[in-house]
Amino acid sequence: MVKAYFSPSNSSYFPRIKAENFFPSIWEFTACSWLKPYILDNEELSIISYATSDADNAIFIYLQRRDQDYIVLFHIRGGFAEFKCVLPWKQEQWRHLCGTWFAPTKTIHLYQNGQECEYLRTYYSFKNKEMPSGGTLVIGQDQDAPDSEYQKHQSWHGDIAEVHIWDEQLSLEQIRDTGSCEGSMREGNLFAWMKTPMTVKDNVVLSATHLCYN
Repeated sequence: MVKAYFSPSNSSYFPRIKAENFFPSIWEFTACSWLKPYILDNEELSIISYATSDADNAIFIYLQRRDQDYIVLFHIRGGFAEFKCVLPWKQEQWRHLCGTWFAPTKTIHLYQNGQECEYLRTYYSFKNKEMPSGGTLVIGQDQDAPDSEYQKHQSWHGDIAEVHIWDEQLSLEQIRDTGSCEGSMREGNLFAWMKTPMTVKDNVVLSATHLCYN
């Protein structure tokens, strides 16, 4: 397996990975990633950001500090929800995170290490609309405009690996299989880690690692 190390950002240096392919219009998706934060000092730690010309948070998944731990926020085109996962987020410990969205029923779910995270609340309602094509996918930073207007306090610091995105809502069994030690590590058909064309920016460092949870 290959992991990407994201060093701390500053006012002009924002380590990130940018997908070179555009998504088609979609009505549902699943996004999964392995995550290992190094230092939990930022108020927000950005994981996946998909920005279009009219929506900077078309898809945005990130950790936000809440008391002594972090919750996960999941944005979809203006609406967003908060989740509390079972395992605390700790320095230098891998966690597997998956989020799913299904527009016809306006539902989202979040899973950590194969367990569904606790839904806390929703801010603004989700819409029964498709996700438009032509947006920009960035890993490790929050876009306030396509691949630009980054803030260092929202940057990921640590390792990210095996980011995969599908144009369907995976079942819990499929999600558990994707992240388990004996899983198939199935590849995303919208974005597949180290397979889909992508650009590594601001000295993200790639290296080998081993991933699994029991």
